[in-house]
Amino acid sequence: MQTTNLDMINSAVQTAKYRLAEHRAQGQNSSLSIFQVARLMDAVRVGEAKGQDNARSGSFSLN
Repeated sequence: MQTTNLDMINSAVQTAKYRLAEHRAQGQNSSLSIFQVARLMDAVRVGEAKGQDNARSGSFSLN
């Protein structure tokens, strides 16, 4: 189950990174608002942090 959650986080992070890259490429023609961009940036930052935390804690699991 932990692997599935990690896969979902990674998928969300990759999607957010893709949308941010598209936004960067489109520049002023992008349809994303500043709030949407901020939410995507938060998703990347939080998702990467959770992925790193899960990788570290997985090796010390008592299960």
